Amino acid sequence: MQSRIKNGSKATFMGKGSIVQRLTGPWSVVPIPLAHDDGHPSSVPFDKPLSVPEATHLQPFLHPDNPYWGDRLRAINERAWYYQRTFTTPDDAYVRARLRFEAVDYFAEVWLNGQRIGEHEGHFAPFEFDITHALNPVGQSNILIVRVTSPWDDPNPHGTYPTDHVIRGLVKGLYEHGEGLIPPNINPIGIWRPTYLVFDQGISIDYLRIRTDLDGTAHCHYEITNATSQLWHGQLHIGVQPDNHTGQSTSTSVEIVLQPGQNSVDQTVHVPDVQLWWPYELGDPNLYTLTSHLIDGTDAILSATEETFGFRTVELLRSPQKFEYIVNGQPMFIRGTSYMPGIYFSEVDEATFERDLQLALDANLNLLRVHVHVSPKELYPLCDRLGMLVWQDFELNWIHDPTPQFEQRAVNLQRDMMRNLINHPSISTWSTYNEPTMVFTRRQNLERHPVPALYADALALDPTRPVFMCSGQMDDDWQRSGDSHSYFGSLWSRKYTDLYSHHTLFSTEFGIETPPALETLQAYPYLWERQQHLADAIEDIWTYEADLTQYHIEHFRRLRASGCAGYVHFWLVDLVPQVGCGALDAHRLPKGGYHALQQASAPLHIALEHDGRKPRALWIFNDTFEDYDQCAVIWRVYDSTGNMLLEQSVLWNVAANASQEVLPIKWSVHPSQCARVELVLVDSQGTILAKNHYDTPFQGHTRPKGYPWKFDFDLGTKVYDKPGALSLASEGNNKILKFVPLPIQERLAEWVLRRHLTSRVASLLAKVFDLVV
Repeated sequence: MQSRIKNGSKATFMGKGSIVQRLTGPWSVVPIPLAHDDGHPSSVPFDKPLSVPEATHLQPFLHPDNPYWGDRLRAINERAWYYQRTFTTPDDAYVRARLRFEAVDYFAEVWLNGQRIGEHEGHFAPFEFDITHALNPVGQSNILIVRVTSPWDDPNPHGTYPTDHVIRGLVKGLYEHGEGLIPPNINPIGIWRPTYLVFDQGISIDYLRIRTDLDGTAHCHYEITNATSQLWHGQLHIGVQPDNHTGQSTSTSVEIVLQPGQNSVDQTVHVPDVQLWWPYELGDPNLYTLTSHLIDGTDAILSATEETFGFRTVELLRSPQKFEYIVNGQPMFIRGTSYMPGIYFSEVDEATFERDLQLALDANLNLLRVHVHVSPKELYPLCDRLGMLVWQDFELNWIHDPTPQFEQRAVNLQRDMMRNLINHPSISTWSTYNEPTMVFTRRQNLERHPVPALYADALALDPTRPVFMCSGQMDDDWQRSGDSHSYFGSLWSRKYTDLYSHHTLFSTEFGIETPPALETLQAYPYLWERQQHLADAIEDIWTYEADLTQYHIEHFRRLRASGCAGYVHFWLVDLVPQVGCGALDAHRLPKGGYHALQQASAPLHIALEHDGRKPRALWIFNDTFEDYDQCAVIWRVYDSTGNMLLEQSVLWNVAANASQEVLPIKWSVHPSQCARVELVLVDSQGTILAKNHYDTPFQGHTRPKGYPWKFDFDLGTKVYDKPGALSLASEGNNKILKFVPLPIQERLAEWVLRRHLTSRVASLLAKVFDLVV
């Protein structure tokens, strides 16, 4: 049976007697206030519905002029949204009918022809229901209704904005996360991916997990459904073909018997002369396509699937002294950035990811941290093909519901994430939770529910990749976490050079929030009205951002020599137009940090070690796998008028895949005279391999005035030194601190954030706090 069009929807061949039919065209949608909703569609008046396009979030549809700010957005989530459409039962012969949703954000409850079919939670995972019993006869119309909600959490009267002003109850990273990340009135909602009808003969391959060995062995685990009442006898045929290279193919067939219901089948195939998948810096990202067919006794294909994968291994060597990533036995240093493509994923497509991945590659990065969300499925195959590693976060961030009930919901959705993504060779790391102790006295999420269960489940589901129990705030727990977040010079302290004495095994967040480009600010009247005071300050703020970014990256690259596995900058692009941490703004215009990120992340780089007061040493960072012998390391120092005060050089053999201290510095020039320092690395043929410079590096640059405390609570972002702006510290509910002047509260909060307490001490302090407060 070939592909065909039915009822204006595309029908795709899956096997003998199988049809996949996309439900196209708009939905009829009716909102009902949650306070008056009885939860059943029978009372919903569909006589005057909204006509909502398929596969869209409601916010950009209802408010295309401003889908980011204002109370009218908050009101959307105070309603239940009832979606309705009709379709005709086809006249094709079929045994089973299924209804498949690619994604609904967030809670979905489904009825067909008045029968309740089922429910689902989550925003990213596909799900389906067997609707065979609920379909009307051939040729008759069917009424499909979906109730969609994504409710706000109740205010926490004892909490402080933006950390625990609510106890988050959704397993969802894309809402209620202010302070420069997600505006406070955004909580995406809607049927945002396509919906399908699937008609087949009751036999289907539902899931395939592929585990690979470097010798070319692929271990295949199948989950197969036999929805008939009879034993099914047939063949499972597996074929493996090279996808993006000219390697060898292989195939095998096995006789199988399927019991009625759910079945598991395990089979191994071996690819001769296997071509490994490599991160782009280490080799070619070679991929294979594995096709699977279930063939009955008449040689008809009843079910067919196709999966792209790669042969590779990834390890994280962990010890108290050293972290190091190993891919296919080869050590590599991580140069990464965090990433969210946007806030409304229905507006994100493959072209978005292609552009953003190219921006990451142009910035010399080798890893994306998909931050506290699961991205649309189009991202991951592109990372596979480009050889871009992925650190995959789960959906939890900061303070969540600490109950066992929430834990089970979170575990179920984490399993969905891992099952959907597990065959992508680009994914190198799982992380179950981000900063669960953002309020250090709230440790229930970390110590009770849900983090221990999420961590144990992730390890059991995938023993082939590193798993982080959480990211940030567990520096001392090197076996289960061990990474650190570093916000010196931004959230934690006045000077970025305060980082100098900080050691880490792996830095997975650092950065600063900065304004978007002026033209981006001016493109949104609501934003421009509240942030036009920044117009003349943007360039100075961007300069500070660039200096902070460069200093952090070069610090972590030096630490490679003493056991640091790499760094992950926070982050690549702002997901909405705002003062944010992006090196690029939401329109992908570069801010001050992008060029600094690009330059400091160059695989071969020369750098000056300094503490903000005086020079310390010269370094060469070489993440390539090539030695460079007899190179000249040259340094020049200039005063404020451009006169050269010093020029010196030394010969040096640059080692492959290493960070090397060239020599400690003892310059005759006083640090106060050093207006500019230039560094050059030249090979034995006179070719410049790397160059770098520093402007007034020893003059003690401090963060811009007003940051990080002055805040706009409507935008949910920092505003720097805006006259009359409130301080975040003013939002605290601590009765004692109400009598402490705001500047002291701010300094005290920064001091607390800088503390790197051991887990044991932090846990003890939290228990004492609970007793006292």
